[in-house]
Amino acid sequence: MNAPDIEGFWSSAEEMAEFLLDADDVTVVAHIDADGVSSASIASSSLERAGVPHTVRFIKKLDPPEMERVNMERTEAVWLVDLGSGSYSQLRHPGACVSDHHVPDMRARGLQRSGQNTLFSFFSRHLNPHLFGIDGSTELSGSGTTYCVAKKMDARNRDLSAIALVGAVGDFQDSAECRLNGFNRTILTEAENEGVIRAEVDIRLFGRETRPVDRLLQYSADPYLPGLTNNRDGCRLFILEQGVDLKEGERWRCWIDLTLEERVRMTSALCHLLLDSGRGAAAVRRMIGEVYILPKEKEGTELHDAKEFSTLLNACGRYGFAEVGLQVCKGDRGQSLETAVKLQRDHRSNLAGAIDQVKEMGLHRREWIQYFHGQDEIIDSIVGIVAGMVLASGEIPSDLPVIAFALSEGGKVKVSTRGTRDMVRRGLDLALAIRLAAESVGGTGGGHNIAAGATIGTGMEEDFLDEIERIIARQMGADREA
Repeated sequence: MNAPDIEGFWSSAEEMAEFLLDADDVTVVAHIDADGVSSASIASSSLERAGVPHTVRFIKKLDPPEMERVNMERTEAVWLVDLGSGSYSQLRHPGACVSDHHVPDMRARGLQRSGQNTLFSFFSRHLNPHLFGIDGSTELSGSGTTYCVAKKMDARNRDLSAIALVGAVGDFQDSAECRLNGFNRTILTEAENEGVIRAEVDIRLFGRETRPVDRLLQYSADPYLPGLTNNRDGCRLFILEQGVDLKEGERWRCWIDLTLEERVRMTSALCHLLLDSGRGAAAVRRMIGEVYILPKEKEGTELHDAKEFSTLLNACGRYGFAEVGLQVCKGDRGQSLETAVKLQRDHRSNLAGAIDQVKEMGLHRREWIQYFHGQDEIIDSIVGIVAGMVLASGEIPSDLPVIAFALSEGGKVKVSTRGTRDMVRRGLDLALAIRLAAESVGGTGGGHNIAAGATIGTGMEEDFLDEIERIIARQMGADREA
């Protein structure tokens, strides 16, 4: 494997930064998830600070109508953040810039530009870690890539490193080894030097800041806690058995309210629970690792912990309020934050309902895949999150990837796929598999080796499943034969 071309990466970031700074006006186009909203806020803040007029638009996917809109934009530059690489060959806007981390569209190499004698270079204003030997699925997110451009626009933009890491955590880039790795650690060092992020080793269950401890354990899915997950009474008894009070006066205690000695006692008991139940050391390792604190935010709020912050942004984007998340990232602690918190509460409720829906309908299992169809009962913008939660729940076999469907707008079907790091080590590449399978039925798709998405026509689900299973069988079959 070739060494990463770090120098080339920074040179490309600087070239894009100079182009954007010289532009008369810019349209920023971003994805709606946490990484996309974080990316948009970094792009907008850096342009705003430089005095460059710009607007921000959020989209679910870069489908043909959206691509046409991008190509027809009247602004001098169009900056696509956390998307664009998978459709790079279709970009025709003369001022197109892409800062993305999804697997690139390799068909864009050497594309001839209509009416010109020069080649449209694959690397021209296209910043993607994959192009420079950096793994975009684990080492650098879309917001991290966008941050690198922003830093080249002005070194003072280093304070935006905190939002870049919120985006990385929202994209689960700390999931593989329970800590940020690769290029993300370079950004982490800068954020710590700026005083905008602090890395700590602690329990990694979601809700350390805002969930009462019994709820923290009750809703744990990664890892699944035998006897505690989905069992609130069991959680309360377990906590009391460790000599830890559930309440302080009339207020329910959250994890951050516990003393250090109580946290150590609870963590030790949870480790023994996992080991005694046969979950093994791997489950223990998933429970303990780095967490990322934003020290300038108020303790006990959704913004103090990067994982909770990213979930807040996800809730905004998934329900059509990405602009609200953008304003929160840019510092609005008034109405925008209030709206975002409400959206997050609704998001949690919708996820819980969707999980129950999947349990009720059950998963269909083939030789190489398992799948469910949410129809119109599961919102298409959260079906991928649901697929990931189901796979990590411990309640289904985790040896095969999950394929999830949900009806989408325009008579289409949203497809989301989720795997595990172990599957990737065995050869799984969902980005390639979903793209090829979607194209075989007239759709489009892409993403990462461990998580990817597509859009296909209604009624094409069975043909899609047949094709993606054939591809995954080829990818993972060699490992099984060995």
